[in-house]
Amino acid sequence: MSEPLKYKGRPVPYIAAWSGETVQQPSLIAMGEGVAYAGPTPGRGSDGVLWQLWGLKPGAGEPLWKQVHGPRQRRAMRKFLCQVCGGPADRNEQGWLWLLEDDRAEGAKWPNGDMTVHPPVCLPCAPLAARLCPHLRRRGAVPVRVGDVILDGVYGQRYYTGPPGLGMLEGEKDVFLMGNWRAKWVVGGQLAASLSKCTVLDPAEVDIETPAAGAAVRR
Repeated sequence: MSEPLKYKGRPVPYIAAWSGETVQQPSLIAMGEGVAYAGPTPGRGSDGVLWQLWGLKPGAGEPLWKQVHGPRQRRAMRKFLCQVCGGPADRNEQGWLWLLEDDRAEGAKWPNGDMTVHPPVCLPCAPLAARLCPHLRRRGAVPVRVGDVILDGVYGQRYYTGPPGLGMLEGEKDVFLMGNWRAKWVVGGQLAASLSKCTVLDPAEVDIETPAAGAAVRR
C-alpha cells in the first residue's frame, strides 16, 4: 500500500481528478471515419482512442471527487494499480482484487463477462475504496477476485456530425468496444475492462460490508 494524497485530512483516491488538472478541451471536427481534435492538438493514442485531455498535477487545487482523471485511471487499469493509493493491487492464486457495484441480481454468472471502468484495489485500501467511491457507496460494493482481464472498451462521450455550421453534436455516454466503428466517434474518458474467471468473495475477507443480494445501499 502506498500513501494516498490527502485534502483537509481526507484521503483522495489516486484516480480522482484535481481542479488544477483541468484544461480547456480543443474543438472537435469530423475527420475521415471519426471525430478528431481541431488544430495541432495531439490526436489518438496508440490504442486508437481520442482521449479527453488532462493536466498532470495531482494535488493541485481541490479534489474533484466525482470526476475521474483519465490518464491515471488508464494507468491503473493497465498496470493493475490500486484505485485509491496507486500502489500495486492485491493478487493471489484466484486473481486480482476488485470491488464491483452490486449487480448480483443480473444472475448466477455475474460478474463473468461484465465490463468495468473501476481499477482494482489493494487489500488495505478496500474498505476505503468502498467508502470513497460514490458508485460503490450508492449501489453497494461486492469484493471479487478476477482471474482474467481484457482491456477492450472505452467509456466516453459519443459525437455525431451536425448540420452545416453546427459542428459536432453530443450523443450518448456509454462504454464502446475498441475496434468497433462507433469508438472512432467517441472522446474517451476512461478505459474499460472485461472480467472473467471471477470468484465472489465473502466481504469479511476484505473488511467491508456488503448488502444482501438485491438490497444494494441507496444514498
